[in-house]
Amino acid sequence: MSQSSSHTPRGRRSAAETTVTPLPWKAKLGYSTFSLSYVMQTMIVTWQMFYFTTFLNVPMAVTAVLIATGKIVASVIGPVWGYISDRMYRNALGRKFGRRRSILIFAIPANFVFYLLLWIPDLPIPVYFFANLLYWAFFAGITTVQYGLPSEMTENPTQRAQLVGVNQIAGAIGGTFLSVLNVYLFTIWGKDNWESYFNMALLYGIIGTAVLLLGFLSIQERPFDESTNVSDADVSGDGDAGANAGSTDNVGANGRLGFGRRLVSVVWNFLSVLKVKEFRNYLGLYLSEECFRTVRGTLNTYFVIFVLLLDPQTVSLATGVNLLFGIACVGFFMWVTARIGGPRAYRLGGFEVIGVFLAMFVLAMNAGSLPTGTRAVLYIGLGLFMNFGITGVVNATQYTYTFIPDVDEIITSKRREGQYAAINSTIDDIFSSAETIVIGLVLEATGFVEGAQSQPPQTVFALACLFSFAPIAICVIGIVFTYRLKLNRENHELLLAEIARLREGGSMADVTDETRALVESLTGMPYERCWGHNNVINVARRG
Repeated sequence: MSQSSSHTPRGRRSAAETTVTPLPWKAKLGYSTFSLSYVMQTMIVTWQMFYFTTFLNVPMAVTAVLIATGKIVASVIGPVWGYISDRMYRNALGRKFGRRRSILIFAIPANFVFYLLLWIPDLPIPVYFFANLLYWAFFAGITTVQYGLPSEMTENPTQRAQLVGVNQIAGAIGGTFLSVLNVYLFTIWGKDNWESYFNMALLYGIIGTAVLLLGFLSIQERPFDESTNVSDADVSGDGDAGANAGSTDNVGANGRLGFGRRLVSVVWNFLSVLKVKEFRNYLGLYLSEECFRTVRGTLNTYFVIFVLLLDPQTVSLATGVNLLFGIACVGFFMWVTARIGGPRAYRLGGFEVIGVFLAMFVLAMNAGSLPTGTRAVLYIGLGLFMNFGITGVVNATQYTYTFIPDVDEIITSKRREGQYAAINSTIDDIFSSAETIVIGLVLEATGFVEGAQSQPPQTVFALACLFSFAPIAICVIGIVFTYRLKLNRENHELLLAEIARLREGGSMADVTDETRALVESLTGMPYERCWGHNNVINVARRG
């Protein structure tokens, strides 16, 4: 398959072209820059709530609502980013830069500007509110592109696994760099003044934006052809591709949808993907993984400072050491996941994570009787074991996701990586927003004191319980969903072979019984209703 993003004539790609053509390392490293840019996101996740409540004197409840509202906006705008990016070959900008790159042209600079506003002191709360809202809105555009690229860049499972692994390693390197450098910067700038946090945020904003620009120049995309020409499916009104239907007020003579139909189409494309059975099963894994990591990330600083009675440098040092250890874990889990599959690798990491959270609770309950050095060593040591399990869960989840757009293609005959990437981000934002609000309200209810150097005993106990048991409960839900997934490597190869056969003009009537059974188990619909004979993309289409 040609990996250029230029406008090429419509045509079908053979199985050999789509699954064998190797990706150059320039493209793989270009994809890794998205995770490297998360030095900005790590700064926000680790320090924003602490910075707002400690130095900006914003009440805890207000801070929680402010952060959650931004994520809710991102969850609403995410499907729009995905919908637009899948259809950017419709216009000249998309054909010039690529349907994914054209989104980055807008999202990268806006992301930097609104990120930086969050760290400027003495601004009115409404300014922080809207800056946070717009930061998350444009960050959703970047993550939509990132999540879709492994399936976008190649159909080869091994190369997708490499992209997932490179992505994790880059994230660990970026997180390690931030955390270790933070220790040094806290030493020379101090830890009890807002200037230190602002200067760090500025530094990471510049670094994150610079690497995103490198990624913009390096990533590769699918060419324009029948499968990426998603816009055609928007205006067909019956079971035959390209047929026009719908009201004449909403579909123009040039085949473009009017505003009303376009709005309906955005909403419908968001909802209709939930018809896909394997995607619903995957969401159980994804939401569990994202939610328990969000709880841990949100509460980690408070847990270390107010429960374990350690200082901010310990937070950064522990994060850096754990992420560095995670780089080695990625290679191990890439091998394990390829051998035993995503669901089993998820269970391996998930059960290990549960054990570590239980150990963290025991440490919290005995923190008062242990010397400071002992507490720090035990926290960092347990963090290493936890990061091993988290690495496995994340690797298994991301690897499993790369197969989902292929299931969608057998249903729609189109490549909609952007749509699924946006749904991932949207549903995650909805759940993480709810978590943030609940955490803030619970802490407020237990007597959390903004700006204080210590907290009441009931607040400390609530922090210990939330940090330990909430992630355990969420992780158990994810483990349950691993038993429902059907898409392993062998089934994926069979699915790709059927997609390639149909791309090359093969008849649906010639499907084998084995392939029919597999497609129906993955999609949750009769085989005859697949390959565009449905209304998954276009609600006005019959099939």
